[in-house]
Amino acid sequence: MTFINAHLSTEQKQSWEDNGYVLLKNFYSNKDIEQINQLVDQLWVEREGLGPEYVVDIFVGSDNEQRLRLAEAPADAREHPYKLNDLFLSQQKIRELVVGERLAPILGQLLNGFPMVCNSLNFEYGSQQAYHFDTFYMPSPTPNKMVASWIALEDTTEDNGPLTYFPGSHKIRPYLFSKGTTHIVYKELPAFEEYINKEIEQRGLKAETFLAEKGDVFIWHSQLFHGGSPIKDKSKTRKSLVTHYFTNEDFPKLNPTKVCEDGGYMNRKPQRVPGDEFPPITWLKRILKGN
Repeated sequence: MTFINAHLSTEQKQSWEDNGYVLLKNFYSNKDIEQINQLVDQLWVEREGLGPEYVVDIFVGSDNEQRLRLAEAPADAREHPYKLNDLFLSQQKIRELVVGERLAPILGQLLNGFPMVCNSLNFEYGSQQAYHFDTFYMPSPTPNKMVASWIALEDTTEDNGPLTYFPGSHKIRPYLFSKGTTHIVYKELPAFEEYINKEIEQRGLKAETFLAEKGDVFIWHSQLFHGGSPIKDKSKTRKSLVTHYFTNEDFPKLNPTKVCEDGGYMNRKPQRVPGDEFPPITWLKRILKGN
């Protein structure tokens, strides 16, 4: 493996240790990014002919939020917040961006293992998601063996719902819900919020906002407390690509599909939609059971 020689500066390595994130400024060119934006445009235009592997969450954050095949999505769904799920399963351009030869060695160094994409999310608008830890939803079998990348597909402003986070929050002892894991139990959120607010106050942590430029890559620790700011101008898009990674070492039987020598992805079934008959994704089920 060559990830031990990944090109991270001393300052970037220190940021990872102290703050729980690494910022790669202007990492991808305008040409690289426009290929992804054009791909998303093309998928929306051609959606009615797409297969079942293309899954989208539409009207996110509203009473009409639902998950369905992209082929079934109404045209106006694109005018509202949505998440286009797991394009890495079908699109080589996505794979090359999120776990290709440029980014994979850096991910491998941060994970100290072979980075393996487990999911990806294309956003066109800010997520406006409440502050959370990724381990609420996808705890890695080995603690601290999951990271996420956030790739700016256009510039971010104060008005279009930028990413916000608490530097240093990855050092807070993970909160365990009643099942003994970090996996979220929604009825217990008030107790969690009391815990995390106290920890943030005692440590003097302050929220920061990331005003990204097109082509920037922001990589964060699975225990970085982060969320999406409110969208002040609903007409403004905030295109981005978010990807989560485990290590192959945590899933030795999965035999990931390689994208390059230093990284690959879980070649798995797409997300389920209402009415699907096949069972839930087994690797995720094992994680949530703590196995």
